[in-house]
Amino acid sequence: MSFILSGSLHPFRNCRISHANIRLLRFYSGKCLSNQFKIRPLTTRAEVTRKRSQNSTPESIKLHINQTEILKPHIEPIKCYQAPSKERNLKAKIDRPVTILAFDIETTGFNTPAERIVEFAARNLIGGRYSTFQTLIDPQKIIRNSDIHGITNSMIKQAGAPRMEDVIPRLFEWVERQEPDKPVIWLAHNGKTFDFSFLIREMNRCGFDVPDRWRFFDTLTLSRRLVDSNGLVLKKHKVTDLCEFFGIVVEEAAHTAMGDVNRLSYIFQHITIRLKFTISDVIEESLTASDIKWKPSK
Repeated sequence: MSFILSGSLHPFRNCRISHANIRLLRFYSGKCLSNQFKIRPLTTRAEVTRKRSQNSTPESIKLHINQTEILKPHIEPIKCYQAPSKERNLKAKIDRPVTILAFDIETTGFNTPAERIVEFAARNLIGGRYSTFQTLIDPQKIIRNSDIHGITNSMIKQAGAPRMEDVIPRLFEWVERQEPDKPVIWLAHNGKTFDFSFLIREMNRCGFDVPDRWRFFDTLTLSRRLVDSNGLVLKKHKVTDLCEFFGIVVEEAAHTAMGDVNRLSYIFQHITIRLKFTISDVIEESLTASDIKWKPSK
């Protein structure tokens, strides 16, 4: 059976929680799971202001850490549909053969063995409860590119951000909560040359192997197949270019991990519909960890 992705995603809305005093900053669309996973609490309370420049216009983004109110995404599933069939009950629930997780990272620099991840965000494209994962990460080194993503060492310290070796087990737990035992496809834009190798290298550095059922899919390869209304192949394939092409508007600034994850989710939806690219196609063209080139951390 083949499936084509379609549907809509709703923007963020406010959600209140009573206990957000957690070390690992994980936001889910349902509720915070800090109690279930026994995450060590922080002893400080801080509201971190994240400043960045976008088009030379300063913008402040507040991450409410250890406060009673945070922004959390309410995500509706991207609906899947099959080609019309007389034999099939159209109201029947469609089985999804894989779990597709869009993710994005912010880092201390380019994709080299000496650099580290400072922010990780992901979302399950089917939406629902527990469908997002987000955290700042302590890179244990000086962050010299704060002008790109707005994350500073001071912010990391104030937030009590966990180290990567503490994040990975929580990430594994979150993935298992999605659709256990199904193959997992990690989705990223330009992932083959950046996000995928960065994640694999960090897992290796922390002593973790990539699970056998994990695969990877780079949306950049799909975007290069797009044509405009005149039938001409698109020449620009950055996330911002694709958002402009499809008319996608996301409130979060660029180079925030969850903001870029949300953009990617919309882009993937639009591209797969326009190209009639099925889930079977995604599986067939996905990569294994061995397909991705990376160098061990220094």
